[in-house]
Amino acid sequence: MNRVVDKKYDIIVVGGGLAGVCAAIAASRLGAKTALIQDRPVLGGNSSSEIRVPVGGADYGGAYRYSRETGIIDELLTENAKRNPTNCRSIWDHILWEACKREPNLDLYLNTVGKSPYVENGFIKWIIGEQITTEKIFRFHAFIFIDASGDGRVAYEAGAEYRKGREGRNEFNESMAPPKPDNYTMGNTITFLLKDVGKPVPFEAPGWAYKFLSDKDLLYRPHVHFYRNETFWWIEYGGTKDTIADAEEIRDELIKIVYGVIDHIKNRGDHGAETYAVDWIGVIPGKRESRRFIGDYILTQNDVVSLKRFPDAIAYTGWPIDIHPPEGIWSKDPPALILHLMGRPTVPFRCIYSKNIKNLLFAGRNISVTHVALGTTRLMATCAIIGQAAGTAAYLCVKYRITPRELYRKYIKELQQLLLKQDCYIPGVKNEDEKDLALKAKVRASSQATLSPPEKLEEYKPLDRIRAQSFVFSENFLEVVYVLLKNNASTPKFIAAHLRKGEFIDDFRSKEDIKLVKVEVPPGENWIELPFEAELEANNPYWIMLEPCELVSWAFSSEEPLGTQAGAWDRLNNFDPPIYAIKRHRGTYLFKLKPESRPYGPEQVISGQTRPEKATNIWISDPSKGFPQWIELSWSQLVEFNTVYLTFDNNLDRPLWGYYGIAPELVKDYRILIRDKSGGWREVIHVKNNYKRRRVHRFSKVKATALRLEVLSTNGDKSARVYEIRIYNE
Repeated sequence: MNRVVDKKYDIIVVGGGLAGVCAAIAASRLGAKTALIQDRPVLGGNSSSEIRVPVGGADYGGAYRYSRETGIIDELLTENAKRNPTNCRSIWDHILWEACKREPNLDLYLNTVGKSPYVENGFIKWIIGEQITTEKIFRFHAFIFIDASGDGRVAYEAGAEYRKGREGRNEFNESMAPPKPDNYTMGNTITFLLKDVGKPVPFEAPGWAYKFLSDKDLLYRPHVHFYRNETFWWIEYGGTKDTIADAEEIRDELIKIVYGVIDHIKNRGDHGAETYAVDWIGVIPGKRESRRFIGDYILTQNDVVSLKRFPDAIAYTGWPIDIHPPEGIWSKDPPALILHLMGRPTVPFRCIYSKNIKNLLFAGRNISVTHVALGTTRLMATCAIIGQAAGTAAYLCVKYRITPRELYRKYIKELQQLLLKQDCYIPGVKNEDEKDLALKAKVRASSQATLSPPEKLEEYKPLDRIRAQSFVFSENFLEVVYVLLKNNASTPKFIAAHLRKGEFIDDFRSKEDIKLVKVEVPPGENWIELPFEAELEANNPYWIMLEPCELVSWAFSSEEPLGTQAGAWDRLNNFDPPIYAIKRHRGTYLFKLKPESRPYGPEQVISGQTRPEKATNIWISDPSKGFPQWIELSWSQLVEFNTVYLTFDNNLDRPLWGYYGIAPELVKDYRILIRDKSGGWREVIHVKNNYKRRRVHRFSKVKATALRLEVLSTNGDKSARVYEIRIYNE
C-alpha cells in the first residue's frame, strides 16, 4: 500500500480549468504558497485540447464593446494570440502549463484527483490527492481551499450546501425559470472537427450511430458550412439525467449523436462537405452545469438584467443569459433561450464562498447563482476573472488569518483595490490606492486627440426603427449635433431627435430627455443640424436618439472611435413574450459635435479605471503629430519610488480568442525617464517590441520630481494610447 505523503500549503486550488488556473496564479503571485490540483493531464478545462470549446465571455465574441476580460486571462490569451496563429489546442494547453510552471510559489499536480476532505468544526483541514500516473497519494493541508473543479467534488464531500437543477419561477421571481422546480440542468456536449482534404472523402456511419435523415431532424440547429467552425455547441445531451452520476451513459449517447450528425452532414443532403474528412472526435464531454454551491448570496436573473452593482462586486459578466433545454438535441425547441443584457452586471464576493464551510471558496460554474443566472456566469472568460478574484481573496485570507466571510465584512475594499491593481475590471469601482503616487501627481502630455467620428459613409441605415449614437462629451455646453441623413422622398420630412445621458458609454436605458428637438430633413443627402443648446456635465456619456421616419436613413460606418457606441431598437430575446429595447451594435452612425469633444486628455491615466466606462479613461495622443509622444506626471517635491505599472490599449473591442497577432493600438517601443533634483532627465527603462497590455517595471529606488513615459512607436496605430500609470515605492 502506498504511503501517504503530506504536503502543506497556504492555498489549495482544485480544478485546472481557466478559473482554477487564474485562481492559482493570482494567489501564488501575491506570495501565497499554492498548489493547483488537476485531474486531467492538461489544463484549460473545456477550452483544452481534450474538449475544444472556444473561450467566450462578456464581449459575446466581439459583439459588445468595452467588455473583454482583462487580468490574468488577458495575459494568457495574448500569449496565445501571439504564439499560436492556428489556435492549435495543444499549444494552448502548454501555454497554460508554462504559465503555471513559471510561478515560483505554485506547485502543479496534474493527473491528480482531489477528494475526501477532512472537515473539523466547519473547516477543511486537508484533502486527499491521488495521482493516477505515479500511484502516489498526497494529503494536502492548507488554510484556504478553492474548489474550481466544476462539479465541486471536494466542496460536495466536505458538506458544502449546494443546489442542483432549476428553481421554480416564483422562488426568485425569474421569468426565464420553469413554472415548477425540477432536477433538470443544461446538458453536456462532445465536439468534433472535419478537415478539407481537397478531394471527395466518403463517410460510413457505424450501425450504432443515431440517424438524422433530414434537416427537419436538426431543426433550429445550424450545420450548413457550420462544420468548418470549431464546435457544434448544440450537440447536447444529459440535462434530464444526472450529469455527474450518469456521466458515462451521457458520454456514450453523445458519441452516437456525433456520428449521426457527421453522417447527416456527409450523406443526408447537400451540405457542401464532399471533400471534408473526420479529423478529430472528442471523447470527453464539455459540461455546462451540475452542482451550484450556496454562498451568502445567490445571484439571480433580476440581478443580472438590472445590471446590479453590488458593493462587494469582484467580477462582472455580460454574455447574454443563455439557457439550453435539458433535452438537448432531442428538444423540438431552439437549442438555446437567449436574453441579451444591456450592459455588464457585477458578481458579488458573497457568491464565491461557502455558506457553511468556513475556509472554502468557489470559482467557475459552481458559484452561488440560480440556474437562470448561470446562463451568463458560466462562460470561461467570466469564470477566469472570478477565479482571479477567488485566488486574490484567498491570499488576503491567509495574510490576515481570517475566513472569506470575515474578509467580506472587514476587507472587501482592499480586495477590490488589489484586483484593480492586477488589471481586473470591476464596473463602478475606481483605483483609490493611497500608496499610488500617480494619484497625487499633475499630468500633462505632448498632445491629445479629439473625438473624430467617421466621415466616410459605408451605407445608409433606414430609420425604420429607433436608432441611437452615444459619445463622451468633454465640454460643459453642447451647441449642436450634426447627423448625415438621406431623405428618399421628394418632399421634406420631419424627424424627432432626443438627447439623453447614459450611466456608461454603451448605456441606452434612460427614458429621460435632456432635450428634444424636431427638425426638417430636405430631400437628398444632407448634414442635418440638431440644435440641442444644452448644459451638460463634462467628461460624461451622452446619446442621441432618432425616432423612426419613413424614407429617411442615417449614414453608417464600420469605424468606431473609442468613447462611442451605436444602438438600434431590436429584440433582446428569442422566446415569447418578446422584449424590445435599444440594443448595442458595432459601427457608428455618422455625427459631428459642436464644440468638438476632447475626451482623451492626459489626466485620464489617473482616472482610476483602465477601460472606457463613464469616461474614456485613456490618454490618446494627436495622430497627426507623429512619434515620439510623451505623458508626464510631476510632483511639487521629490518623491521616492521603484515600481511603475503601465496599462496600454490592446483594443478591448477585439476578441483575443480566434484573432491572432498584436493589436495595432498597442504601444510597441517606449521608455521611462525620471527627472531628478538637478532638473535633468534620466532613462530608467527602455522597452522594445512590447505586445502586452499590462507591464510592471521594477528598478532601483529613485527620487524624482517627475516621471515621463515616452512612446516611440506603436504596433501600427498613429497615436500613443495609455489607460493607466501607477507609481509605487514597494
